[in-house]
Amino acid sequence: MLANKIKQFVSSGSERSQTVKKNAIGAIIIKVLSVVIDFAKVPILLSYLDSERYGLYVTIASIVYWTHNFDFGLGAGLRYKLTAAISSADLQYGKRLVSTAYYSMSAIMGLLLILLIPIIVFLDWNTLLNTTVVTNQELIICVIVVLIVFIVQFILELITYVLQAYQKAALSSLFKPLANLATLIVVFVLKSISHNSLLYACLAMTLPIVIVLLISNIFLYAKSCKEVSPTMSQYDKHCLRDIYSLGLKFFVSQSANLIVFQSAAFFISHFVNPSEAASYNTAFTYFGAIVVFNTMMLLPLSAAITDAYIKNDYSWLTSSIKRINKVSLLLTVASIVLLAISPIVFKYWIGDKLDISWLLRITMSIYFILNIWTTPYSSFISGVGKMQMAMVLAIFKMVLYIPIAILMVKAFGTPGIMMSIILVNTIPNNILYTLQYKKIVNKTAAGIWNK
Repeated sequence: MLANKIKQFVSSGSERSQTVKKNAIGAIIIKVLSVVIDFAKVPILLSYLDSERYGLYVTIASIVYWTHNFDFGLGAGLRYKLTAAISSADLQYGKRLVSTAYYSMSAIMGLLLILLIPIIVFLDWNTLLNTTVVTNQELIICVIVVLIVFIVQFILELITYVLQAYQKAALSSLFKPLANLATLIVVFVLKSISHNSLLYACLAMTLPIVIVLLISNIFLYAKSCKEVSPTMSQYDKHCLRDIYSLGLKFFVSQSANLIVFQSAAFFISHFVNPSEAASYNTAFTYFGAIVVFNTMMLLPLSAAITDAYIKNDYSWLTSSIKRINKVSLLLTVASIVLLAISPIVFKYWIGDKLDISWLLRITMSIYFILNIWTTPYSSFISGVGKMQMAMVLAIFKMVLYIPIAILMVKAFGTPGIMMSIILVNTIPNNILYTLQYKKIVNKTAAGIWNK
């Protein structure tokens, strides 16, 4: 009975709507698996690492992830341009776009690696991370290992943008849960041969995703994405200009998000202690579970929005956002329920290994509820490629966030980070993205709202 209703739901509407529904349902199913694995990963890692070393890994990963921003919006620009190329049936141009993206990303990340390693070696990581449980030498090795693996990951992750352009978002969301499952297996093996090794934990938590992405790149470009598979001969510097004409706007917007979210663990570790970074990350995993489903549901939407916008199908655009807002209401209720039952869940999930205060739980809930109502509009804005306003907003956020975050974390501890994110990032996004959406669909957008 349920299967028939789902089948009927998926088969209703336009071909574009059917594609979005199929991908959304597939992505949600995959994400259920991913959330289960993410929840299982926390206590398993805490049984291998103590809370401080786990917090150190979280902080190192968040610092190194800043390098992702140095793609200068290349991935997001590729997705938009490739979606347009596929919609126009210009696959030869699509192949040049993909080839240019891969080789440009490889060059950027290779140069970044050469520049960063000498800096990493000379920094005093014990002081930066506010810890003495691990030697500075081991911290340097851990940071370099995570950096190298992440840089390879960023290059291979371009396949996810290609899949999104093909409106196969569900498939693109499968890589992370597969990698996390492999991580769980590796950590189980590690527990039998070692204990509390930060270096081994770093390898276990980073290498699997690279292996999964490498296999996926090889297989997909030999099969379903063969017509746009990257080759050196198809590199075209003019395509790089096309990608970055929009990609640089994505880059500035991504920069703000990266500074806001990836600096959080560092501020907590430096101004409070590494164990609190572990508490923050665990709370983020728990309360973010609902928003993860929301994001997966919306993942197929950006490419579909691009396609609809190119074809001037405004009725589909407005009806899609209205349907998503109904789901947002249900997710808001679910977020409140998560907050109410959190004492029971934390008791059986992590026991007394971490202390997660009520103030942190409440601020996390507020943040994620606001995020639920913001994401549909941010997906719309990126889908239609009108990123000028988001870029200007991002500049203000980058200027304001760090001093406000430092003041808040000093005054309120870990919950202060969430307060600063809500104040500087989430509330402005919610107001301005919603306003821009209304201007675009009502065809009254002008100036910065229409660029």
